[in-house]
Amino acid sequence: MAAAALPDAYPAIVVEAPVFRQIVGALGDGAISGAGARDRAGAFPLSRFDADDRGSGGLVWDQWAKHAENAAVAAGLSRGLAAGLMGALGELQDNIFEHSGRPESGLVAYAASDGAFEFVVADAGRGVLASLRENPDFAGLADSGAALRVAASDGASRHARSTGHGYGIGQLFRALAHDAAELRFRSGDHALRLWGDAPSLTGQVELAQKAWLDGLTISVRCAPQAPGRRPQP
Repeated sequence: MAAAALPDAYPAIVVEAPVFRQIVGALGDGAISGAGARDRAGAFPLSRFDADDRGSGGLVWDQWAKHAENAAVAAGLSRGLAAGLMGALGELQDNIFEHSGRPESGLVAYAASDGAFEFVVADAGRGVLASLRENPDFAGLADSGAALRVAASDGASRHARSTGHGYGIGQLFRALAHDAAELRFRSGDHALRLWGDAPSLTGQVELAQKAWLDGLTISVRCAPQAPGRRPQP
C-alpha cells in the first residue's frame, strides 16, 4: 500500500525495516509512530494534523518532532544541527498544507542509525511545477526539473516573495551550512540531488528525468561521521 501511494519515496532514502513498517501503518490507518523515548524511527501522517486547529494537533506534532530531534542527537548529530533540521522540518511540513492542494496525503518520517540520521517529507498533491506556475514570476517554467531548481532556492513559492512564503528549504540549507548531507527532491518527472559539505545549488548537483510521480518528496540524510563523502545511492 505504501509503495503504491508513494512509489519513489523509498529508493530516495535508506529505509530500514522498522521505519518501513511504520510508514505502511501511517499510510494505511493513520498511525503516528516514533514518539517513544527509545524510538529510532517514526512516521507522522498529516491526515492526523488539523491545520485549522493547531492546539492539540500542534502539541502532538511538537512532541513527535522533539523525539525525532533526540533521535538525531543520539545518532551523532550535534544538538545545534538537530535543532536546525527540526526547524526546517516544521517549515516543510507547513508547506504541504500551504502548497500541495492535498495535505491529507502528506507524510513525515525519520530514521536514525549509528552515525546517520534521515528524514522524508512527502505528499501526493499537485506537485512543484503546477504550484509554482500559480506565481506569475514562474508561469513560464518548462518542466518539473526547472521547477525543482526554483523550489530549492530561498523564497520561491506560488506566492510572491514579499509574502514570506517559500523559505523552508532555505532554512534547511542554513541548518546544513557547516555539515555534510545529501538532499533529494522528487516531483513530476524529475529528481534533483544535492550532496557534500554544506550542500547547495552551487555545489554538487545532479538533475535526472524520472517516471512521473505526483506531489513532492524531499529527503535529507546526514552522516556526520563521514563529512564530505558522497553518500551512496
